[in-house]
Amino acid sequence: MGEQNDSNALHVRRLLVPVANPNTARDLIRLADRLADPEEGHIVALLVVPAGSESDEETIEAIEQIVAEEAEAGVPVELVIDMAASVARGILDTAREHGIELMVLGFQARGRGKADLGPIVESVAQTSPCDLIVFRNPSGTPIKLEDIEHVIMPVDGSDKAKVAARLGVVLAEEYDAQPIAVYVQDKQDMSNVMGLAYIEASLAGLSDTRKVERQVVRATDIVSGILARVDRSDMIVLGFDEQSPLDRWIFGDATQRILRQAPGPVILVKRATKEGLSLTERLRHRLVVRFSPTLTPNERTEIARNAMEMSRSETNFVVLMFVSSLLAAFGLLQNSAAVIIGAMLVAPLMSPLMAFSVGLLQGGLRLMRTAAVTTLIGVLIGLVVAIGIGLVFPLHVSSPEMLVRGQPSLLDMGVALASGVAGAFAMARKDIPSALAGVAIAAALVPPLCTVGLAIAFGDYTLASGAGLLFLTNIVCISLAGAAVFAWLGLRPMRATWTWGQWVMSIAVLLLLAVPLARAFIEVTRNERDTSTVSRVLQEQFGDGEVSEVQLQGNTVTATIRSGRWVSSQQIGYAEVALEERLGYDVDLEITYLRLVTAGPTVDDR
Repeated sequence: MGEQNDSNALHVRRLLVPVANPNTARDLIRLADRLADPEEGHIVALLVVPAGSESDEETIEAIEQIVAEEAEAGVPVELVIDMAASVARGILDTAREHGIELMVLGFQARGRGKADLGPIVESVAQTSPCDLIVFRNPSGTPIKLEDIEHVIMPVDGSDKAKVAARLGVVLAEEYDAQPIAVYVQDKQDMSNVMGLAYIEASLAGLSDTRKVERQVVRATDIVSGILARVDRSDMIVLGFDEQSPLDRWIFGDATQRILRQAPGPVILVKRATKEGLSLTERLRHRLVVRFSPTLTPNERTEIARNAMEMSRSETNFVVLMFVSSLLAAFGLLQNSAAVIIGAMLVAPLMSPLMAFSVGLLQGGLRLMRTAAVTTLIGVLIGLVVAIGIGLVFPLHVSSPEMLVRGQPSLLDMGVALASGVAGAFAMARKDIPSALAGVAIAAALVPPLCTVGLAIAFGDYTLASGAGLLFLTNIVCISLAGAAVFAWLGLRPMRATWTWGQWVMSIAVLLLLAVPLARAFIEVTRNERDTSTVSRVLQEQFGDGEVSEVQLQGNTVTATIRSGRWVSSQQIGYAEVALEERLGYDVDLEITYLRLVTAGPTVDDR
């Protein structure tokens, strides 16, 4: 690396260079080497192989050879070959996992037509977790960076201009070129002094800027004023920031024209992190970036498209829901966890619930309505099948698997929330099998739904109401958790189609979901608290006994006590009074007494 002024040097420790073309890989690696820290710099050359596609062995071998040659020449570079759902996803995940500070992307302009960056560069540029440099070399006969004579930095005093100026000065020092800061003055009544002030504001904070040439150019068109003073041996450095809309820096007229018409190389630079952060702040930022896998634009579009397909009640959904309900009902009657798991494997309820979460977040009223109708159809199928099974097999005895789902607890709510998180994350990440999330959500929905149907068939409406509360709570938890995960991953409503009416409707749906969830949470929390209180009171009243299987159903308290001495009805009455004083309402206490009998001394022991 060339010698740099410490104040101007970038001091980048970890850099990422996605390489797919052997013709440009060497130049990109060498550009990254110029920007890396002289002592601690490390470059990751990444080759992403899309999952499901055949790898090009010749390309891989050529890139391996290039990386090996550069490493032998002293460049701190290693090659990483990764298989991912898409190239953009592989680049972004690698940047997060390796703690990358600067990414160097390259592309070539196609003639003098539209300078299309391509979906990969556009996706990465929008969601990059680190600082980003996009290097464009003209097609045909690309110029070597070592042959650059001038580094042109269009500036206007903005933050992105300061970032571009700093990089331009560093590159000029590295390639022994002349740095030129240019302000294009398109207002005829403004003096050159004002233009020079904008230039100085852009260079503020850089040391030894005496070598930087200042130029105030008068032109009616900013792009024409810049391009009129550059030739093939000049490199243009432009800055952009993540607050600017995509069309202002990629599809915007000024940047497009420079990318399309500039005769020499062009560099776009984006700063994703603030300067001057402390070590603690940098570590916190890295942790946030590491666990914030933001979706790319293509992934967001694909999620919205998949949600539309998943919201429909097609033949596959009806058949699978029917079969899963049969299996769940039989498994509950047999008290067989294995059969219940089989029902989870084929249950299709994940699809409409995840589609509903997407519609809720994006304000898609039609999507929410379709998903809600499909979910309702699934619920009706489950109830009808379970009730039918309960009538055909009138056992009228609830199995332990059924009873446990008639007593909702905070743990059940946690399972539902975790299920929603798993379903949304699996839907957003194509490299995670969606079947895993389907099983998780089925665990929270299909068994309690079929418990409701069986309890109705048996006439046990207390059990049916408890399982129904669990089922409805799970539906709400899964939907809200899914929407929260999609929001965390960066799914947002489409601005072009977003209206205030959709916003109001989404808020209203959220409130409608939140109210029963809050009530269920309060009810479950109260029940958990009262159950704990009952256990403590009974343990105090029957100190030498073991209290187990405490249940509250309305004002009825049932418990099982294992004791070595007799329990009288008078003791039960005293315990009932103590419970009423502690709980604050009348209770009916029912005790199942199990007496412990131990063996006494034998004849031989006497």
